[in-house]
Amino acid sequence: MRRVSEPTTADNGTRTWTKTTDRPLRSARKSLGIWLFARVVGMPVPWAATRQTDAVALLAFEHQRLRELAAAGEHVPAVLAFDGHALTTSDIGTTLDYLLFQRAPEERLPLMSAAAADLARFHARGHWHGGAQARNITWDGARFARLDFEERLVPGLPLAMVQRYDVLQLVLSLARLIEPLGPTAVYEVLRAYAAVDAAQGEALRGFIARLLPRLLRISRMAAWSKRLDTSRELMRLRTVLAGMQAFVDAR
Repeated sequence: MRRVSEPTTADNGTRTWTKTTDRPLRSARKSLGIWLFARVVGMPVPWAATRQTDAVALLAFEHQRLRELAAAGEHVPAVLAFDGHALTTSDIGTTLDYLLFQRAPEERLPLMSAAAADLARFHARGHWHGGAQARNITWDGARFARLDFEERLVPGLPLAMVQRYDVLQLVLSLARLIEPLGPTAVYEVLRAYAAVDAAQGEALRGFIARLLPRLLRISRMAAWSKRLDTSRELMRLRTVLAGMQAFVDAR
């Protein structure tokens, strides 16, 4: 979805964010790309959940999720105002991807692993994110928090499936930051998630084991093109795949 929150800073220095229904929604082309990718990774996301056409309904859905998660004691932006067309929330800190970019490559892994473990605890409490990329996670030095809850994946899909998708979103969003560290770092991030709960860890291994052959086929097909085979994006993907394979093999 292409709606962007706009920041506002009050006289006392307090920062808030407002998301409105006035901005353009996800294009049909981008929707198709997301829909196809989801199927490649074994996520049969309904087209209706991918093709966003009703900005009012999407904003109302996000408002509802924020209220429910806050009531459950989760760290999410506080809803300050909502009138059906504008949603104003509190600021919850600096995003994980920004913080990681400020660190030297060799100093990134502890924070990445901590974020993965925190996501596992979030899942263990029965929740799902739907947009678990590093740009939608914040860290204030003491705790992680989450933002951007406009994806309508549950109840259309099983909770466990969406939780596995959350992990995949997190790992892939870290690919460009994790590549300098190699496949071992990918393995460590996945291991940090799995270490929180043995059952979740086994479910994640099973999901990745089923996913790997599909992604490896894409990697091999890309090798037919010298331009694609040497692209930065494919090199990052292969680093992630090697780390995923190590995680599966460590069962």
